[in-house]
Amino acid sequence: MRNPRIFLCYAPRAGLRCALAYLASAHDAYGWFVGPGERGMESAYFVIEDFYTPKQARYVAVAESDLHSRWTRDEAMCHELAGLQDAFVHEWLCFRADPRAQGEFEAYAGDELAGGDVIVRHERLNRFSKLQPNWTYYAPEFEHGVLEHLARRWPLDYRGPAREASSPWPGAAPPAADARK
Repeated sequence: MRNPRIFLCYAPRAGLRCALAYLASAHDAYGWFVGPGERGMESAYFVIEDFYTPKQARYVAVAESDLHSRWTRDEAMCHELAGLQDAFVHEWLCFRADPRAQGEFEAYAGDELAGGDVIVRHERLNRFSKLQPNWTYYAPEFEHGVLEHLARRWPLDYRGPAREASSPWPGAAPPAADARK
């Protein structure tokens, strides 16, 4: 599998803000995200069709349980997305429901860090930039335009670093023109 382009955001007093992993093809960006939203912890697979073309980009998202439904005709991409999510979770995330993750949650408690239903693996936090209230990790190949495009559309509370900094209400997106509607 190709190396995914990843972004994670964690707030030490609030918990995971979002985790995103995606791959790029000649025309599209496609991947998986997880983070808190209106209905609790939300996650989905997505495709931003024509993101790397002059055409108007189109965002399509599907629940994890619907990955192999008719949302796309590209079954090979669906298998690649399942592998991407599995590898990303294994390397970076822990879920409270997983009994093997108890030590990770205990490490968070010992360091007085916010937990939640999903956390970043404790040993991975040392790779984050901690210069802002939201600690962030960007893979070297990560493209901010993908995050900006997703943050305007996904169900997560997190709206991206620039939009949150300019908002008087953290988590709320300020009005902005979207060139890729």
